[in-house]
Amino acid sequence: MSLDALLDHKCDIYHIREEGKSPGYNLPASPHFSYPEEPDISGQECHFGVRTQSVQIMQTAPINDLSDTRKLTLPAGVDIRINDKIVNCENGLEYTAEEPRNIRGHHTNVIIRAKGAQKQL
Repeated sequence: MSLDALLDHKCDIYHIREEGKSPGYNLPASPHFSYPEEPDISGQECHFGVRTQSVQIMQTAPINDLSDTRKLTLPAGVDIRINDKIVNCENGLEYTAEEPRNIRGHHTNVIIRAKGAQKQL
C-alpha cells in the first residue's frame, strides 16, 4: 500500500502563538498562549489511526470526561509542531499534538490527544 492510498482524511493545523499580555495595574507582561482564528495549514491530507483502547470515558458529575489518544500520519515535510491544534475536517474534533517523528524522510507520525467534556445528547 502506498502512502497516498493511506492518507484518506483531511485536517486543519493551527500553530500555537505566544504573546506577552499584561494583567494591568503596571504588572509586567506574562506569556499568553493562543491559537489563531484561521488555520495555518488548511485541508492537509492525513490519516487518523484508530485504536479502540485509546478512548476513555470517566464518569464524573455533572458531565463525563472524554480522553482520546490517536496516531496521526502526515506526508514528510508538513510543518507540525508540539502543542499545535489539529482539527479533524470530517467531524470537527480537536486534538493537541505531541512530538512529531520523522520516519526515514518518508512520512511523519504524531501522537495526538483529545481531552474534554462529553456533550449531552
